[in-house]
Amino acid sequence: MKFKRAERLLKLPTYVFAQLDALKAEERKKGVDLIDLGMGNPDIPPPKEVDQAILQAVKDAENHRYPSFEGLPEYRNAVAGWCKQQYGIDVDPVNEVATLIGSKEGLVHFAFAYLDPGDKVLVPMPAYPAHFRGPILAGADPVVLPTSEKTNYLVNLKEIDPALAKAAKILYLSYPTNPTAATAPKEFFEEAVAFARKYDLILIHDFAYAEVYFDGKKPPSCLSVKGARDCTIEFHTLSKTFGMAGWRCGFAVGNAELIDTLRTIKTNLDYGLFMVVQRAGIAAMSLKGDYTDRMRAAYQERRDLVVSGLNQLGWNVKKPQATMYIWVPVPRGFDGTSFSLHLLEKTGVVVAPGVSFGDLGEDYIRIALVDKEERLTEALERMKKAGIGY
Repeated sequence: MKFKRAERLLKLPTYVFAQLDALKAEERKKGVDLIDLGMGNPDIPPPKEVDQAILQAVKDAENHRYPSFEGLPEYRNAVAGWCKQQYGIDVDPVNEVATLIGSKEGLVHFAFAYLDPGDKVLVPMPAYPAHFRGPILAGADPVVLPTSEKTNYLVNLKEIDPALAKAAKILYLSYPTNPTAATAPKEFFEEAVAFARKYDLILIHDFAYAEVYFDGKKPPSCLSVKGARDCTIEFHTLSKTFGMAGWRCGFAVGNAELIDTLRTIKTNLDYGLFMVVQRAGIAAMSLKGDYTDRMRAAYQERRDLVVSGLNQLGWNVKKPQATMYIWVPVPRGFDGTSFSLHLLEKTGVVVAPGVSFGDLGEDYIRIALVDKEERLTEALERMKKAGIGY
């Protein structure tokens, strides 16, 4: 029998990570010791207090029942406290917080909540795939806003055709950015909020890497800008901040109407975040001590090691100011996909092809700093021995 997939799936670009997983499986069958720096999969474990909280919560039978769609009041209060402490923004835990099963889920469901077939959305590229795949699945048309190293990967809002801005429904932003590791100053968000308000756009800010920053340069929340609450929803995750990637724990904050609409669609698509995980999230956001400082220090040391090693191999890579990624141009004669395959076959080092993040990433790879320093050093040594350089 032949089964026809929905058109929404046929419109999606090839998911390169799926192909890469198949190749990794083949190499492992051959006995290759892979150093997997392809997926942004944090290896720094959660705080001990969070582990203890989840173990305690598992013992409470009440936590195994269906949670409320809104999330536990204690969880939403913890979110509000975290946002005030970390970003200086006041959030109403009742009306301005949505509890999410990870931020990716929230981003994609939000697209279904607001986008109809044919709607246009503005997406800076290269981008996290959910920023354009979510709208495509909802039947909308992503419009590429090109960014490049020359402009520090900041989108130039002044260059957007006013007619296009008026026709669009959503503007996606994400700083610090996956995959380019770009950051944005508060002045940029002020410009973006003014732009969104001028053209009646919903402004989505994906703030997944809010706490993974270096050299003391803390990124601002878009909601810290005056007037942002009129048009903005900001998505957060505990995956990167607290090493809780597999736990699927996140939240969105911002405009009450946007939050309410996101909650509405989620009531039709899921049963809320497992209460055990919510209890762990509360513990994480209430944590005292230096866990996040130590997390940042670990990633910064890895960043310095890999950038230095790449530059010794002929690259001229700058140190990113945030995220756990290095965005690396590929040598002549390759595109990102062919170079990724070449690297895998010759060294057993796995990286992400830049085209995974849109066509403008075609000539890049993304290296995730998700292994210990000795393994990162070994990856660089394997590249050197294989004669791989820029």
